[in-house]
Amino acid sequence: MKNMAISNLSDFAELLTQFRQRRRMSQGQLAQATRLSRTYIYHLEAGMRSNPSPHVAQSIAHALGLQREERRLLYNAFTSLTGQYIDDEQPVSELLDFGELAELLVHNTSYPAHSLDRLWFLHSWNEAAIALFEMQEEIAGSEKRHLLELVFDARRRKHFHGWESLARRLVSDFQYNTRTITHLPEYKKLWKHLRELPDFRRIASATYPEGRPDPSFTLQVQHSELGRLTLRTATTVFTGINSYSMVSYVPGDQQTLEIYRKYKWQPE
Repeated sequence: MKNMAISNLSDFAELLTQFRQRRRMSQGQLAQATRLSRTYIYHLEAGMRSNPSPHVAQSIAHALGLQREERRLLYNAFTSLTGQYIDDEQPVSELLDFGELAELLVHNTSYPAHSLDRLWFLHSWNEAAIALFEMQEEIAGSEKRHLLELVFDARRRKHFHGWESLARRLVSDFQYNTRTITHLPEYKKLWKHLRELPDFRRIASATYPEGRPDPSFTLQVQHSELGRLTLRTATTVFTGINSYSMVSYVPGDQQTLEIYRKYKWQPE
């Protein structure tokens, strides 16, 4: 960062361009990640927009994953350009990160729940979810597991009634939710790994996202002791943040509700 050459005439535009290119993002990908238009990003980088809002600058910083020094440089350039200040003084080291907050949510809900990072790696489970999905062996290991990897594990298909429909739904949702980060090396590595699974490769090649997924859907789980349970998903996300989310599984019919009550998964 010390040797970065910046034009005094357009610090914000040049920094934006440099940070974007360093992350190998196109203007279109940055536009998707910030929910701005590609034309607007082009105008920012060309110095044709002299009045971006603080919200725009913060959205760009988040989408690019700027850390303290890079973020400070961009915000200072924003202030020089617009005369507006962005409050970025709270020490990051004193804050819980969003993964920790998601884990707190997971462990403080009685419903079966787990958290996901933005690539859908499983971040945390509560005891109810481990019991519901019979995940004792998988969770016992320290290896980082991916939600789709577990769903496409041939040994686990017996746990899901209507597995094919569920698999297609999840692949479509995953493609939509990760559409702005397909350029990342970790995404490419994950996609290559998933495509080594024959059924994933078959379904992914014929499944495409059809727009924003519904926030909730129903699935049926075949439990070895509890029988068939009908579940409805409920997803909790932090406003404006897609780094982590929490997925809860609530009863989808009266029979499942009674089972939840028996196991104290249903709040009184």
